[in-house]
Amino acid sequence: MALILLICSAAACKNDFLETLPLTAPSDKLFWKTDQDAITWINSAYQDLPGADDYVFNAMSDDAYTVTTANAVIANGTYEPTSSIVASKWGYSTIRQCLELLSRVDGIPNIDPVLSKRLKGEAQFIIAMRYLEMTMLYRDVPLVDKVLSLPEADIPKSDKAIVLKYALDQLEQAIPNLPARYPSAADNGRITKGAALALKARMLLYNNQWAEASVAAKAVMDLNVYQLHSTFNEVFQSNFNNQTKEVILARQYAKDLAVHTIQFSYGFYQIGGSGLSLPLPDLINSYESKDGLPITQSPLYDPLKPFDNRDPRFMQTFITPFETFAGVKYDPVNNKDAKTQAKTYLYYRKYIADVANQQRSSWVNWIIFRYADVLLMYAEAKNEASGPDETVYNTLDQIRTRAGMPKVDRSRYATQETLRGLIRNERRVEMAGEGLRYYDILRWKIADKVLNKTVVSVAIPGVLPLQNIETRVFKPAKNYVWPIPQTAIDNATKLVQHPEWK
Repeated sequence: MALILLICSAAACKNDFLETLPLTAPSDKLFWKTDQDAITWINSAYQDLPGADDYVFNAMSDDAYTVTTANAVIANGTYEPTSSIVASKWGYSTIRQCLELLSRVDGIPNIDPVLSKRLKGEAQFIIAMRYLEMTMLYRDVPLVDKVLSLPEADIPKSDKAIVLKYALDQLEQAIPNLPARYPSAADNGRITKGAALALKARMLLYNNQWAEASVAAKAVMDLNVYQLHSTFNEVFQSNFNNQTKEVILARQYAKDLAVHTIQFSYGFYQIGGSGLSLPLPDLINSYESKDGLPITQSPLYDPLKPFDNRDPRFMQTFITPFETFAGVKYDPVNNKDAKTQAKTYLYYRKYIADVANQQRSSWVNWIIFRYADVLLMYAEAKNEASGPDETVYNTLDQIRTRAGMPKVDRSRYATQETLRGLIRNERRVEMAGEGLRYYDILRWKIADKVLNKTVVSVAIPGVLPLQNIETRVFKPAKNYVWPIPQTAIDNATKLVQHPEWK
């Protein structure tokens, strides 16, 4: 709670401060005089970490559909440099803010050197996170590694590899200076050593540096700070904000203080939601039957009762037709509004299960890194680096048995290729609705295979008819990189658009 209050006050302070003083020359007479000045400064930078609004990335992938036209353009391939969504992850203000702290914090009179190193570590983490997101989407971007004056700020793009090396160097410097834990609940949500190692693992994994990624993920595991929460669905409930050892880093929210609208985005019409991210059949069908077999092979699967006998995570992730949720029966057949909104017939339950009667105001923390993700990163990286071994199987078994699923069948998934398929599917199932699938299909270079199609609804013969929803187009020669936003091009002379988008 204290960190949230500090972030809110820092936001007000920062906005007023930057509007009344030159961006390139903050006055030493007014700021950078006390430890609290530095803490206030970094707290405001936390606002740039991924949050609940990142749910929009679900529908950019083959996992979900959105009725929001501005966001749908990514999946249907109609976006341009001028599209509003294209600018959503572009920006340098927070990078500049963190660089400002790095250049000034040691000049604060009598600052505790341990605190100084920690604050610099937090700033370096946030810089690295921003550059990871930007390079994943825009590929080559300008590398800003120091505070620039206005004349200096017009710089060209740097190669992605150069930007990533800088970001990794920032993390390497940060890791030894960040604590494994914070002693006070007031510091809930602060960046830790485990968070920095998890970001390092993700950065390496996303860029196919398999052996290095497995080492970074293993380093998180070896901290012995984190473990899988006993109950899968509780991880995504506000009652468990900061109460589970599975969450490594989460964007902090709190009732009546810092809230978001995931309830409105994921909920269905009868509880006041708008279903702005609706799960698609490809995601639904990726959940195995409870015997551990794909639904195409399991004798437990009945197409007339397609939601029965499935991986327990299925019902903990989705709201299905005709079930009662929050005291309301979801009926996509007999309600007129449902026929225009419930395009796929299913909704996400994850992140909204315990605040179902608060459609416009939710405060469940948005998870940035959790231990299950680290285990999956380790399994993927280790398998890609050297093929199946017992450490990979055991890691996957932890996730599956927590969910109530059988352990991995070693004979069925005995090769690197077959195990790769299982790991990717396990990642899809475990992380559904958490905004990561789009990055996965980009880095695996399968987006052109899974997005080039007409997406349809779920179908239950005689009950819910199959209906076409949207035709999607993904051009591999163009769409594996986002264009640089036109506004950025217009405001610079040295920044040139990617050749794919000229």
